[in-house]
Formats: sequence, structure tokens, C-alpha cells
Amino acid sequence: NTVFKSSINRSPQEFTPGGSGEAAALSIELRLIADIGLVGLPNAGKTSLLNALTRASGKVGAYPFTTLEPNLGMRDGLVLADIPGLIEGASEGKGLGTRFLRHISRTHILAHCISLDSTDPLGDYEIVRQELSHFEDGSLAQKFEYIILTKSDTRDSKEIKRISGIFSDFFKKSSNHVLLGISDVSILEDTSIKDLGDNLAIALRKA
Repeated sequence: NTVFKSSINRSPQEFTPGGSGEAAALSIELRLIADIGLVGLPNAGKTSLLNALTRASGKVGAYPFTTLEPNLGMRDGLVLADIPGLIEGASEGKGLGTRFLRHISRTHILAHCISLDSTDPLGDYEIVRQELSHFEDGSLAQKFEYIILTKSDTRDSKEIKRISGIFSDFFKKSSNHVLLGISDVSILEDTSIKDLGDNLAIALRKA
């Protein structure tokens, strides 16, 4: 009843009866948590790579699903997110399920980590791509993507070149999404970490 207050009516007794207001139950989700999301199978080296690139302190272990929540780190003003590992069937709720596919939707570009100590690096890549394409409307599979071949210290240079060639040939035949680049990296080599950081910044600008 403040509207009735004046210099001569300092304690107004007049009032306007109240009415029903509006009510709503809202669920609010932050749509962007990072510029670059590190994705891949469990134990692809995502957390170790995030730690090396950004000096984050994500938990690292020699067993699947060490990462249970996204870890964030910053490099040169860019926010990177280590997304928990995906497995075949994740889009149907297997492993840690669709909760982490939703985290991926909240990144600007994907940095897909594939371990070079795998017996089938391209097969590993395709498993994750399949889960991305099956989630919700398939929009995750349309994100700009950068390929990172991790643990390069486990292969000689000739073998790394051969595997990189396999991926290059694969992408030449695929037009489903935009590839921003391919790099191999070892967290044991400072030079390769620096080069990767520079390449990711360039890739983000392209996207």
C-alpha cells in the first residue's frame, strides 16, 4: 500500500487486495562450459593431456572411468574440458551414460583423443563417433573436430606417420563433419605439448 503514502498520510490504511501471481518450475542448464572438449575412449590420455596443457590437476589412473566429472583447465585464455570417457553404447546409457554426452554438447569444438598404443586407433575413433551421432538429434557429430593421437612415445615415427595417413585417408572420404587438423602428442615432450596448444588455438579460430 506504499502508493497511498504521502506527507499527510504517513501510515496509510488503504490497500489494494492482492491477487494470484505467476509461478513456474524452471530447469536452467549452462550451454557452454568450455571452448574445447577433450573426448575419447577411457584411458585415451585425456586427463593427462589436460594437465600437461593447462597445469590442471585432474586425477589420473591406469583404469577406466578415473574421471567422473569434467575437469576444466585454461591455456592462453581458452577453456579446455576433459570429458569423462565414452564407451560403446553410451548413447543408450551404458558405462557412465548420456550424462557425459550432454557435457560434450556444451563445448565449442571437439578434440578427439585416440591412443597410439591401441591395436585399432581408427576403430576406437569410430566407436566414439557412433555414440556422438546417436545422441539426441545427432548434432554432436556435426561439431568441428580436431584429432589428437596421444601417447606418441609408444610408437616410432614411421608407425605414427602410417597411422596419421590412415586417418587422413579416412577423412578425405568422409564429408559428415569438419576436420580442423591432426596432431600426435606425448605428454613427456614439452615441444609437442606446446605445438599442440598452438594448433588447438588456431583450430578454434578457424571454427
